[in-house]
Amino acid sequence: MKIRSWSLAAALALTTLLLPAQTASAQAAAPPCPDGSVCFWSGEGFGGDYWEWTARSGYRDMPPNLHDNVGSFVANTRACFINWDPVEKRDVFNGDWRSQYSGDFGGRIDGVGTGAC
Repeated sequence: MKIRSWSLAAALALTTLLLPAQTASAQAAAPPCPDGSVCFWSGEGFGGDYWEWTARSGYRDMPPNLHDNVGSFVANTRACFINWDPVEKRDVFNGDWRSQYSGDFGGRIDGVGTGAC
């Protein structure tokens, strides 16, 4: 019984040590993007064409190379992603990021605006 109890305690301690490390590495996977901006890439995994939208610029249509073609993004401000036909909006919060977004709303995004949708 004592050996089992020690093994269970050791397993729990090891799990506790490993979980924060996995979370930290997942958070570090997003590339940097300036404060007050949302950074967009045409490719998944933060590759391909790049465009930076800033909150102070207000609403902007996506550039032609990213219109309906956002593969990944990093948000360092609150924003609203918009598709116009049919109208759909997605709230994005400071700290949000997706490395694979083309199969989701990234395949429909037409523009980005400031603040909540």
